[in-house]
Amino acid sequence: MYRSSSRNRNLAAMLLSSVLLLACSGDTGPAGPAGGTGTAGPPGPAGPPGPSGASTVPVQTAEKINVSYDSVTVPAGGGAPTVVVRLTDDLGFGLTGLPAANMRFTLAQLTAGQNGGSSEWQSYITRDSGGIANAQATTETATAGTFADNGDGTYTYTFAEDLTAYPAGPTYSETKTHRLGSEIRTSSGGFLPENIPANNAPYDFVPTGGAVIETRLIVNNDTCNACHDNLEFHGEARFDIEYCVTCHNPYSIDGDTVNEPWGGTVDMKQMIHKIHGNDNFEHSLTNGYFIIGFNDTLHDYTDVKWTQDVRNCGTCHQESNTAVPQASNWRTVQNRAACGSCHDDIDWAAGDHPGGLVFTDDTLCAGCHNETSGATELHVPEVHRQPEREAGGRFKYNILSISNTAIGEFPVVEFSVTDPTNGEAPYDIQNDSEFTTCDRGASRLAIGIAWDSADYHNNDSGSSPGLGISINPLSACGGTSTAVGGGVFSVTSPVAVPATAGGSLAVTIDGHPAVDIDGDGEAERIAVTNVVDYAPITDTTVTKRRNAVAITKCDDCHNQLAMHGNNRTDNIEVCVTCHAPNVTDVNRRAGQCEIDLGLDDTSVDMKYMIHRLHASGTVGVPYEVCGFGNSTHVFDFVYPGKLNNCEGCHLPGGYYPVDPAEVLGTTVDTGADPASPTDDVVISPNSSACSGCHTSDLAKNHMVQNGGDFNATKTADSKLISSGAETCALCHGEGRSADVAAVHGIDTFESN
Repeated sequence: MYRSSSRNRNLAAMLLSSVLLLACSGDTGPAGPAGGTGTAGPPGPAGPPGPSGASTVPVQTAEKINVSYDSVTVPAGGGAPTVVVRLTDDLGFGLTGLPAANMRFTLAQLTAGQNGGSSEWQSYITRDSGGIANAQATTETATAGTFADNGDGTYTYTFAEDLTAYPAGPTYSETKTHRLGSEIRTSSGGFLPENIPANNAPYDFVPTGGAVIETRLIVNNDTCNACHDNLEFHGEARFDIEYCVTCHNPYSIDGDTVNEPWGGTVDMKQMIHKIHGNDNFEHSLTNGYFIIGFNDTLHDYTDVKWTQDVRNCGTCHQESNTAVPQASNWRTVQNRAACGSCHDDIDWAAGDHPGGLVFTDDTLCAGCHNETSGATELHVPEVHRQPEREAGGRFKYNILSISNTAIGEFPVVEFSVTDPTNGEAPYDIQNDSEFTTCDRGASRLAIGIAWDSADYHNNDSGSSPGLGISINPLSACGGTSTAVGGGVFSVTSPVAVPATAGGSLAVTIDGHPAVDIDGDGEAERIAVTNVVDYAPITDTTVTKRRNAVAITKCDDCHNQLAMHGNNRTDNIEVCVTCHAPNVTDVNRRAGQCEIDLGLDDTSVDMKYMIHRLHASGTVGVPYEVCGFGNSTHVFDFVYPGKLNNCEGCHLPGGYYPVDPAEVLGTTVDTGADPASPTDDVVISPNSSACSGCHTSDLAKNHMVQNGGDFNATKTADSKLISSGAETCALCHGEGRSADVAAVHGIDTFESN
């Protein structure tokens, strides 16, 4: 939503604000002579007081426009409403000089649900769409009515029509809830080539006055911005979900797609479900979802992928948030429009709903799906349960001890798997079915060892290129472990800690137990949160792996980050032991993947891979990699957030340049001998991370000119051999002239 504004506007605002602050403060007069080290002279007479009342500045100087309403009045009988709008900057100064052409308003009325349906907004203001008269809700530009700048930061606007005169508006009721909203577009008024951001200020009121009783608050902005950072549409002027629904309601359609199976609807509850869910339903009659926008622009959402289980209704509908009292509607108000947006294989009028039910309205829905009636298994929360996720809560991996970790020793790990829902009762991994169902790899557990934790190179681990040690402890599935007693088991590394290791090592547990969730005789792989612990090799004090990101930020979009067949789950510190600087997909370059992508391997180093993968669609450079079973993966999706918001994933400060002497470079080609790093082609560490988003030749040249290297190599102990030395921190470090946080505008994003 908010972006760094121009340097000139910043300077103008600072200077003008400083002058006004001085004027408002009053002058205490000159001080008496200092008199060297003697007594100070008496103070001079007090100056005149500063100006009284609210001070104002031109709207062009604002970094941000804060919009609020002093009053909204509707004449008796539904006459043209009059609104007093207040505009201020972040210092509290009133903003003057906004032309009417730069401000727009929406106005809608809320009607309670009828015949089992949900409550509905309906806009008074409409326009033609696709040749259909008054088919689509829209805004009213302030030039349509009467707009006055009051000179004190307030503006008075009287709408163009009586509320009873809008041609396709609702039947006016003075006792129903109304919602007013506005948007400001300064770029169209000659101020600057970019918009000055302004909030939409949705405001609910009842024309007769008094408290608002009926509300419809379903989703909070924060839930959207968890993935989208700052959700904005329609030319960077619309940001607030409560504002969006004044137009995106059941009475508004896209006339150009009215003959599609979804009837051209842009109703929020249907549109959002279809955009986020269409890729998840094999039965989809709509075969995707698209609309025709401004200037006949096609917006095709057919390939949008929801990055978590589509049954996670609570991701958006967060009932614990008191700001959205109707968040529970997803389960308490069952209706054809909302449910049918995902379950779109039902022709309601044709009787092909299970049981042959014919629907002419929504009154039948509650008979089965309401939580107080019908069969329990048909209640909405029950239908949307995630049994696999629930089963995962019955397992916990525990690393109990790590020993024998000095150079030349064979590390020993003691561990257990317990049930947190049953008093941490231990599982017997040698006999319990959850860990002995080996067919199709349903049961899997792995104890991993990687070194060193400063930055994993895994030299001489016996697993090339650059992978750590993986130990299978499941005796029923070809592994081995020793029962210590009390549900504790022990494994010993088959590889001694080599002389090339040092610092500290990491021990991990990943994998999945097998549980037959649906009773069909086939066990499902259950994702369980992975764990990691550390032990010294040569360190006197354990060194843990640096952690620049937070899994909670990943799960804002993914809810549960479970990868590689539910083996690796919700622990980035585990992921980086394999997604390490020396590792590429060279071992997977065979079969169809080699045919698809060729022989050149691709790095899977986390700092390289994760930036390339998430930026792929936005920058137009796909990330192509070979996966398990020699499968081809081409990532070219558009990241839903803002790429410049590093804190969408990173912890605060976790995006600053690293010390190239401490962080390993990224191998992008393992050379003739994957087991040896000495013939690798390597990218220096900061260039590796930054080039994932900054893909242009100009950006690459900038990196090279400042010590970056895209053709480096490595020593036998994986240290960088480069003709240059990265000096990124000199300019891009914290507090420097081109501080990463400043040039990315990170402080302009709301924290999520």
